Amino acid sequence: MKTICSFLLGLMMATVSYAQKDKNKLMDDEYEVKFLRTATEGSILFKVYTYGKNEEACLENAKRNAVKAVLFTGIPGSDLQKPLVTAAGAVEAHKDFFNAFFQKGGKYLQYVALSTDGSIEAEDRLRVGKLTKIGVAVLVQKAALRKQMEDAGVIKSLGSGF
Repeated sequence: MKTICSFLLGLMMATVSYAQKDKNKLMDDEYEVKFLRTATEGSILFKVYTYGKNEEACLENAKRNAVKAVLFTGIPGSDLQKPLVTAAGAVEAHKDFFNAFFQKGGKYLQYVALSTDGSIEAEDRLRVGKLTKIGVAVLVQKAALRKQMEDAGVIKSLGSGF
């Protein structure tokens, strides 16, 4: 009986440990956005708040998360309240495209025209429990990003009808 209890306790601890590793792996995808203003035609300026173990990890993910916000969640308070990718299952259907697009140093960087990752204001650096939360102002070229998604077949063009 003692052996069974020890085994079950060990199994439970391993499961919790595995779940924590999985959660930390996904942490770079947790972000918040705050609309700042509409910039030049076809672009949008907003602040993206990214969580990570340290400031370096946050800065590395901020630009990627900014593009993800435009594509998948939209920017509340802006003219881009709805995301560019709205079709159910589009992400899964184009998984290979998105994996290549968002890889480290990937094509997503072409659509971030401006970033304040070199000069972060003090109020945009926060500690949330054991995590760091950094706010970075970014300018995303939404029109060019939309064109890329249309060309890749991820979304339908605006002129294609309903």
